[in-house]
Amino acid sequence: MITAIMSAAGSAAADAVRMGPGTTAPPSFNEDPSLFLFNLFIMTAATFLGAMMVGKQANRVWAQRFHDHPLDPVTLYRAITMLAAIGLTIRCGAAAMELWGWNPDDPSTTARVLMAKRWLDPIGVGCGFLWMGLAILGEPGIEYQLRKNPLPMDMWSRWPALARATAIIALSFVAAMAAVCLR
Repeated sequence: MITAIMSAAGSAAADAVRMGPGTTAPPSFNEDPSLFLFNLFIMTAATFLGAMMVGKQANRVWAQRFHDHPLDPVTLYRAITMLAAIGLTIRCGAAAMELWGWNPDDPSTTARVLMAKRWLDPIGVGCGFLWMGLAILGEPGIEYQLRKNPLPMDMWSRWPALARATAIIALSFVAAMAAVCLR
């Protein structure tokens, strides 16, 4: 994989970037800066939010490692959540890397970024497949546990926990806006 990324300078991808129209965004955006801005913003925000969720779940798994049994519903819930977050982080991170790395003036680097994205995409989708598989296998047990009393949850008191996520979204938008406007 590393050799393929390093040899990307003479690849078909580098040739396509070199021979392309030299646009400030990949040609698939058809010179639409608002579409490029929206994708850059969403992919960047999703990458950071997914990474935050991976970190949170990894921290919970580590903190509860002596208490949780591998077949407990909470362990399955954490595994499902972590796999979904890893898949989102890798897939959106690869797309964000592609958009941030687009540079028609440096086709070799752009080709390396495109090649890295093609290697990362299947890993992210693989995490998504594992997430869906675990969700299907664990669904009956998790639903059974969730139907036990006492069930009422106070989700409204957790709204402040989304403050960092909101800040990440706002910062991602500002960064994407600056990148599109200053290109």
